[in-house]
Amino acid sequence: MRWIALAACAGCSFFAVHGPETTTKPADCTDSDLVPSLDSVAGVLLVAGAVGGEIADRLASHPVSHYELVIGLPALAAGITYLISASRGTGAVERCRSAKDNSGVPRDCDGCTWTVP
Repeated sequence: MRWIALAACAGCSFFAVHGPETTTKPADCTDSDLVPSLDSVAGVLLVAGAVGGEIADRLASHPVSHYELVIGLPALAAGITYLISASRGTGAVERCRSAKDNSGVPRDCDGCTWTVP
């Protein structure tokens, strides 16, 4: 049941991921990468499907009539929307993690803080 809810919520970084309002109240923000990751996967799959479908349509002996307008363009637009959502969600998660660390310094991928030389 949880997987169905997660699949239905692809693109939910716009709604489900919240960054900290201030650095003094970071407790009510989202620090999980799950939703932005799902958005990234959905976006990549949609863009790849649109491009791959266009290539397959061009190579097919019986191409789909108006594939570009009916299937390709909507899939490409949805994929780009999901990727923008994932980018926004990842930024909010990173701001949340930095605020919860109380250091204000962004963290790298393995959780260690870093400083700019």
